[in-house]
Amino acid sequence: MPTSLTHVLEFALLAALAAASVSAQSVEWRIDAGHSTASLFHAQSSASDLGVNLAVAIAGGTMSLDSSDPSKISLRLNIIPADQAEAVLNPDGTLRPGALAALSRYTIMSFQSNSAVRDDSGKLQLSGNLSITYVEREAPADWNIGYSGPVIIDPISKTAATKVTFTLEKPASEIAYGEKVGWMEIEGLGKIPLEELPKLHDWLTNSVWPMLVEDRHCYMPNYSVSMREYHGAVCTGNVIATKPRKELPYNTGLDYSGPRFETPQNINEVRILLDIKLRPAR
Repeated sequence: MPTSLTHVLEFALLAALAAASVSAQSVEWRIDAGHSTASLFHAQSSASDLGVNLAVAIAGGTMSLDSSDPSKISLRLNIIPADQAEAVLNPDGTLRPGALAALSRYTIMSFQSNSAVRDDSGKLQLSGNLSITYVEREAPADWNIGYSGPVIIDPISKTAATKVTFTLEKPASEIAYGEKVGWMEIEGLGKIPLEELPKLHDWLTNSVWPMLVEDRHCYMPNYSVSMREYHGAVCTGNVIATKPRKELPYNTGLDYSGPRFETPQNINEVRILLDIKLRPAR
């Protein structure tokens, strides 16, 4: 083989290897906080049912993806109450330092993975640390002769941390396809044993969880004809409601006191169901 042709082939091979190396590098993707959710459940660890859906919250953050090497995949995730993204989250999905949500009681969760593997079934396991912050900022409003309205008090924050593993339903082939088209959706589930963090049950139950509405758009109607028709702003959007609890059968009669709903017995676990939409960070 001529020397010049050999050099050409060697250069082409090196170029191909370099391109493959670049394509295999992890690329940061941004979670679309306007269309990504984290549903919170109280559950019994031995039950297959997800349990009682306490809330549907906003999910924001970033994810580094590499379809060729699961160990290079990492997730940075923040879970916050609905309607609080502008107050609590930066545009890149990180938490605003010192920011407070406009709620009297709320919980925020932050997760950072530190290991990633695929199990025998092909599911992606992301393990890491979950930090939880519970904030109370209610003002005392007890009436007395000198009462002049509620008094603003400093918020009280309580924090805790635990280890969590999120199991993601996303094969390598689907990640590779998402990287190709520039958009993907990932679902996953994480579980927190309440035995390790018993106070989390009360924090989540006591928190205020506003209803999550995606693509909300509000406008004021034209009341030039008659102010009698005034009814405030008109809003549209996609409501992401909590999963309704199963209603138990009942017999109507004089002692009927309303519908009764199924409640898991011996709740010992919190489950976080993720549905996140991602696009490459720009």
